[in-house]
Amino acid sequence: MKKYIRDSKMRSQLKGAAMNIEPVFSIGKNSLTPEFIEAVRENITKNELIKINVLKNCDDDPKAIAHTLAGRTQSEVVQVIGRKIVLYKPDPDFKKRKYEISKAELKEGGKSAGRGGKSKKFNAEIAGAKKKAARGGKSLRFVEEADEEFDNDVE
Repeated sequence: MKKYIRDSKMRSQLKGAAMNIEPVFSIGKNSLTPEFIEAVRENITKNELIKINVLKNCDDDPKAIAHTLAGRTQSEVVQVIGRKIVLYKPDPDFKKRKYEISKAELKEGGKSAGRGGKSKKFNAEIAGAKKKAARGGKSLRFVEEADEEFDNDVE
């Protein structure tokens, strides 16, 4: 099964979004049927995030149902609270995705900060990395390396 939820920030974002949506399907005494799974598959590709209600007359465990549904629909379980199941499967087209971490957060996490502070852009990047490390109880120290661009200026 693929992992669509990258980290706890994204899971938190999805949980928050799931609080505002109503359950789309209800699972009753028949539990999981092929028709039900196909309906979930169609709905999750259209909406990305769906909530499913497990009724009291269903004898199966909601967590087991959630993991079975996730496996058969190629989605991922966001959370199971009581008898509510939340599933997520991102839209294959990146531009149409509704629930995605902002591009600024992706850039902050993906760039390296070892450039030595030669320009404003890199100074801001280093400051961001130092703040992130300080929040985690660590400290960062950067070593400036000789840069060909600056070495050529001195003649």
